[in-house]
Amino acid sequence: VYTKDELLGYLAHGREKIRRRIERMTEETAHARLGGDAVVDTAAELLLYDMRHVQHHAAQLNLLTRQQADTAPRWVRATKRPLRRA
Repeated sequence: VYTKDELLGYLAHGREKIRRRIERMTEETAHARLGGDAVVDTAAELLLYDMRHVQHHAAQLNLLTRQQADTAPRWVRATKRPLRRA
């Protein structure tokens, strides 16, 4: 079992990691072929695939929360912190 602080720390780590990845992405790196046994062909497609995967698990958590506690978190459409820093 993870503590709330551990989960929030992991969330912050993941957000920062994806922010850096997107900020460094260029047209060339976005369309670069991944090769191998990748489920998608390019780096940009992998980002979209990963986002859909996270959405799937968020929906699962909401379903379980609603079934067990008859409640679920509100939908969050944006973070308070913008992706690009000024």
